[in-house]
Amino acid sequence: MIKVDASKCLGCLSCSNVCPSQNITRLETSEKRSIHWKKCKEECDLCVEFCPAKALALVPFDEASEEPTVAFDLVPCKICCGRYATEPMLRRIESILPLNLQKDSTGLAWIWVCPACRRNIEADRATKQMVLERSRKRP
Repeated sequence: MIKVDASKCLGCLSCSNVCPSQNITRLETSEKRSIHWKKCKEECDLCVEFCPAKALALVPFDEASEEPTVAFDLVPCKICCGRYATEPMLRRIESILPLNLQKDSTGLAWIWVCPACRRNIEADRATKQMVLERSRKRP
Protein backbone atom coordinates (compact mmCIF):
# COMPACT_ATOMS: atom_id res chain seq x y z
CA MET A 1 0.00 0.00 0.00
CA ILE A 2 1.20 3.52 -0.71
CA LYS A 3 1.69 6.23 1.91
CA VAL A 4 1.81 9.80 0.59
CA ASP A 5 3.61 12.74 2.16
CA ALA A 6 1.41 15.48 0.71
CA SER A 7 3.86 18.18 1.76
CA LYS A 8 6.47 16.71 -0.61
CA CYS A 9 4.21 15.85 -3.56
CA LEU A 10 4.84 17.95 -6.67
CA GLY A 11 1.70 16.94 -8.54
CA CYS A 12 3.89 15.87 -11.46
CA LEU A 13 1.89 12.67 -12.17
CA SER A 14 5.00 10.48 -12.46
CA CYS A 15 3.45 7.96 -10.08
CA SER A 16 0.23 7.60 -12.03
CA ASN A 17 2.14 7.28 -15.30
CA VAL A 18 3.98 4.17 -14.10
CA CYS A 19 1.32 2.39 -12.01
CA PRO A 20 0.66 -0.89 -13.85
CA SER A 21 -2.60 -1.48 -11.97
CA GLN A 22 -3.92 2.04 -12.44
CA ASN A 23 -4.37 2.42 -8.69
CA ILE A 24 -3.32 6.04 -8.91
CA THR A 25 -5.92 8.17 -10.59
CA ARG A 26 -5.83 11.78 -11.58
CA LEU A 27 -8.39 14.39 -12.37
CA GLU A 28 -7.60 17.66 -14.05
CA THR A 29 -9.89 20.58 -14.67
CA SER A 30 -8.94 23.87 -16.28
CA GLU A 31 -7.70 25.17 -12.91
CA LYS A 32 -6.95 22.19 -10.64
CA ARG A 33 -5.17 18.85 -10.65
CA SER A 34 -5.87 16.14 -8.10
CA ILE A 35 -4.21 12.79 -7.57
CA HIS A 36 -5.88 9.92 -5.72
CA TRP A 37 -4.11 6.81 -4.47
CA LYS A 38 -6.43 3.81 -4.14
CA LYS A 39 -5.76 1.15 -1.54
CA CYS A 40 -3.36 -1.22 -3.16
CA LYS A 41 -2.49 -4.72 -1.96
CA GLU A 42 0.31 -5.14 -4.47
CA GLU A 43 3.93 -5.05 -3.43
CA CYS A 44 4.87 -3.13 -6.56
CA ASP A 45 6.87 0.00 -5.79
CA LEU A 46 7.28 1.56 -9.23
CA CYS A 47 5.49 4.70 -8.14
CA VAL A 48 7.80 5.00 -5.13
CA GLU A 49 10.88 4.60 -7.32
CA PHE A 50 9.71 7.08 -9.95
CA CYS A 51 8.57 9.84 -7.57
CA PRO A 52 11.12 12.64 -8.06
CA ALA A 53 10.17 14.27 -4.73
CA LYS A 54 10.36 11.03 -2.71
CA ALA A 55 6.82 11.74 -1.47
CA LEU A 56 5.70 8.09 -1.59
CA ALA A 57 6.50 5.07 0.57
CA LEU A 58 5.41 1.44 0.42
CA VAL A 59 3.73 0.44 3.72
CA PRO A 60 1.86 -2.70 4.85
CA PHE A 61 -1.76 -2.90 3.71
CA ASP A 62 -4.23 -1.50 6.23
CA GLU A 63 -7.95 -1.76 5.50
CA ALA A 64 -8.71 1.05 7.98
CA SER A 65 -6.41 3.60 6.39
CA GLU A 66 -7.83 6.33 4.17
CA GLU A 67 -7.10 6.62 0.48
CA PRO A 68 -5.08 9.82 0.12
CA THR A 69 -5.89 12.57 -2.35
CA VAL A 70 -3.73 15.60 -3.05
CA ALA A 71 -5.00 18.62 -4.99
CA PHE A 72 -3.12 21.48 -6.61
CA ASP A 73 -4.04 24.71 -8.32
CA LEU A 74 -2.54 24.89 -11.80
CA VAL A 75 -0.26 27.85 -12.57
CA PRO A 76 -1.21 30.15 -15.46
CA CYS A 77 1.15 30.58 -18.40
CA LYS A 78 2.83 34.01 -18.45
CA ILE A 79 1.79 34.43 -22.10
CA CYS A 80 -1.64 32.89 -22.73
CA CYS A 81 -2.78 32.56 -19.08
CA GLY A 82 -3.79 28.96 -19.72
CA ARG A 83 -3.14 26.80 -16.66
CA TYR A 84 -0.64 24.02 -17.30
CA ALA A 85 1.42 22.83 -14.28
CA THR A 86 1.57 22.84 -10.50
CA GLU A 87 3.66 25.43 -8.70
CA PRO A 88 5.65 22.83 -6.68
CA MET A 89 6.56 21.09 -9.94
CA LEU A 90 7.71 24.34 -11.59
CA ARG A 91 9.64 25.40 -8.48
CA ARG A 92 11.38 22.00 -8.45
CA ILE A 93 12.43 22.41 -12.09
CA GLU A 94 13.60 25.93 -11.38
CA SER A 95 15.63 24.79 -8.35
CA ILE A 96 17.59 22.15 -10.25
CA LEU A 97 18.26 24.07 -13.45
CA PRO A 98 21.36 26.24 -13.63
CA LEU A 99 20.49 29.95 -13.76
CA ASN A 100 21.88 30.31 -17.29
CA LEU A 101 19.33 27.75 -18.56
CA GLN A 102 16.24 29.21 -16.89
CA LYS A 103 15.79 31.94 -19.49
CA ASP A 104 16.10 31.93 -23.23
CA SER A 105 18.23 34.37 -25.27
CA THR A 106 15.50 37.04 -25.05
CA GLY A 107 15.21 36.80 -21.27
CA LEU A 108 11.98 34.79 -21.27
CA ALA A 109 11.71 32.56 -18.18
CA TRP A 110 10.56 29.53 -20.18
CA ILE A 111 9.66 27.44 -17.10
CA TRP A 112 6.69 29.75 -16.50
CA VAL A 113 5.42 29.47 -20.09
CA CYS A 114 3.18 26.59 -21.15
CA PRO A 115 4.45 24.04 -23.69
CA ALA A 116 2.08 25.29 -26.42
CA CYS A 117 3.32 28.88 -26.13
CA ARG A 118 6.95 27.68 -26.01
CA ARG A 119 6.41 25.72 -29.25
CA ASN A 120 4.79 28.74 -30.90
CA ILE A 121 7.58 31.07 -29.80
CA GLU A 122 10.29 28.69 -31.02
CA ALA A 123 8.50 28.08 -34.33
CA ASP A 124 8.17 31.83 -34.84
CA ARG A 125 11.86 32.38 -34.06
CA ALA A 126 12.94 29.55 -36.35
CA THR A 127 10.81 30.91 -39.19
CA LYS A 128 12.21 34.42 -38.78
CA GLN A 129 15.76 33.03 -38.70
CA MET A 130 15.15 30.99 -41.87
CA VAL A 131 13.66 33.98 -43.72
CA LEU A 132 16.57 36.16 -42.62
CA GLU A 133 19.15 33.60 -43.82
CA ARG A 134 17.38 33.19 -47.17
CA SER A 135 17.22 36.94 -47.69
CA ARG A 136 20.97 37.20 -47.09
CA LYS A 137 21.70 34.54 -49.73
CA ARG A 138 19.77 36.33 -52.49
CA PRO A 139 21.73 38.75 -54.66
